[in-house]
Amino acid sequence: IYQSLSSDPFVNLSLENFLYEHSPPDSKILFLYINRPCVVIGRNQNPWLETNLRLLRSSTGLENNGEGGNTVNDGSALFVRRRSGGGSVFHDEGNLNFCVICPKPIFHRDKHAELVVRALKNVGALRTRVNERHDIVLGQDAQEEPSPLVVKAGPSDQDAESPPLEKPVRAVKISGSAYKLSRFRALHHGTCLIDSPNLGQIGLFLRSPARPYIKARGVESVRSPVGNISSALDESVRPFLMQQIIGEIMEEFALLYNLDRNALRKAQRAHANDPELSSGDDWVTGILTDEDARNEPEVCKGIQELHSLEWKYKQCPQFTFSTHPTEEDPRPRPEISPALSPSTKAFFRVKSGLIIESHISTSPDPDTAQYEANCVHKILHNRPLHEIWDWASVLSSASALASQESAHPGAFASKAPDNELSSLAKWLESQLGH
Repeated sequence: IYQSLSSDPFVNLSLENFLYEHSPPDSKILFLYINRPCVVIGRNQNPWLETNLRLLRSSTGLENNGEGGNTVNDGSALFVRRRSGGGSVFHDEGNLNFCVICPKPIFHRDKHAELVVRALKNVGALRTRVNERHDIVLGQDAQEEPSPLVVKAGPSDQDAESPPLEKPVRAVKISGSAYKLSRFRALHHGTCLIDSPNLGQIGLFLRSPARPYIKARGVESVRSPVGNISSALDESVRPFLMQQIIGEIMEEFALLYNLDRNALRKAQRAHANDPELSSGDDWVTGILTDEDARNEPEVCKGIQELHSLEWKYKQCPQFTFSTHPTEEDPRPRPEISPALSPSTKAFFRVKSGLIIESHISTSPDPDTAQYEANCVHKILHNRPLHEIWDWASVLSSASALASQESAHPGAFASKAPDNELSSLAKWLESQLGH
């Protein structure tokens, strides 16, 4: 049983991966950690589709409830791509991350989610359960019929109206999971919303303004209403709730895998002031720190990979961005901006993070529009989309290129004055993250 003192998601995900790849094949591992505010997307997800990148890069004012060890509280949120599949999630100091690594033959998807449910029920969250998507939810699904109140009929109330049914309590998601499987090992990690102070902002970070314009391959997240476990418990338990749940998860892990009771006691009493590992004949427990991560070359390598722009953006499956319906994506589109002429079009095809096709034009004349698009494509071809910070500069360069060609004197310069190009640049930045 390990617990991390680091609040750095790059460190914790790399420690987790190191344990997965280097632990004995017959071992069972519980790893618990709390990250600073961040959005974490799945291995095969599209950041432009799954997150509001512009909000992430400019985020300020996020709350910190004081959990999570060495917390960086600058009011910002990080963007992270993990190594496992699944959907996008928001982490902060009110969210506990759990990871269980075990031999593949004894793994099934609900096993360790049920472990967490038992721990939550031990602290009083009795209406938690695992649903059909392997998520942990709190409350009752809206489609479930509530049980009617039973009223014993008397001789004078045979015709009495039945009492009204209680309104169903909508189930809210408090935990989502992702998995990584190899020939011999299985990793299940998940989130657990204990008492997030940023619950109202999670949707803002996980809602991309570009979603109506993007057609993507890869895995899309399933949107679900979320809630805190603390909402189902008495206010008086909140100051100690995180540590209480951590202790109960350790207890349930020990019961599930018949862990030595001395090992459990050592794990539950491990403290930041004594970040040492304890061990017995067949167990190890204790605290992991940023220093432990820095001292292990494989973990350092993993941290560098997760930080790299290559990993964050170029792992993205192919996608298109289009302001207008196309043959491959005929969906109707919302109006892009009242400041732009109706003839304005923007289209990209992005593969491995690089723009391989593009069409940006403002002219209503088809020939002039195609010429404008050709000029823009000369600027954009094979450029990494995530490295385009200044769309005004891109469009200005394309406009200058267009003005050199006397065959199309109306391209950009007269049909799209500077303020319209500026409006188009601002709109693209609002959608794509800068």
